[in-house]
Amino acid sequence: MNDGILFYWFMWMSWIVSTFLMRKGKIRNQCVLITLFGIILSGITLHFSVGSMNAAFAFFLMIGLIHVIRFSHQLFFFVTSSFIVATAYVSIELFALYDPAKLFLNKKIMLLVFLTLLTITLARSKKDLFSLIAIGLFIGDAAYQFIILRLVGKVEIGSLYVLDLFASTSMMLLFMVVLVDMFKKIRRTTFKRVTSAKQI
Repeated sequence: MNDGILFYWFMWMSWIVSTFLMRKGKIRNQCVLITLFGIILSGITLHFSVGSMNAAFAFFLMIGLIHVIRFSHQLFFFVTSSFIVATAYVSIELFALYDPAKLFLNKKIMLLVFLTLLTITLARSKKDLFSLIAIGLFIGDAAYQFIILRLVGKVEIGSLYVLDLFASTSMMLLFMVVLVDMFKKIRRTTFKRVTSAKQI
């Protein structure tokens, strides 16, 4: 599978769902703008002295940082959690680089599952999930690119491979949140029925 397919597929799917299926409101407008700008900016590359950076990746980082600034009283939590996510990403990438034969799963699938579970474990609320994966993945990819700079000769932060990973992880986190909320609603409904039955 070519890099970038998952990113564009998930982003277009998110845009269609948020535009046509979500109720009108602030959250819907934010989702529409974020997905649309993400798609547009993914084709733009920002160049600097030793390499380049994808503009969409920088955009998602900016959104994550805005959330952190809004909850600045939790700054230590965000810094620590983001560095844990970044360290996990760099560790798996370096392990795959120097000893790929020992990987029992596809590297992308392994990163997807591990980063999803790690982010869910670290996050304090549903609103923190996107910010943690955006900031952590950016720090991790930037660190990894500078580590292998001597091997590849240039830095490419936010490649289509990383955008695929970011979009896939975000969708997995969204799916987990929706699933948990659904089970909570089912549990509340069942509890209400049992309570009303006891009263009779």
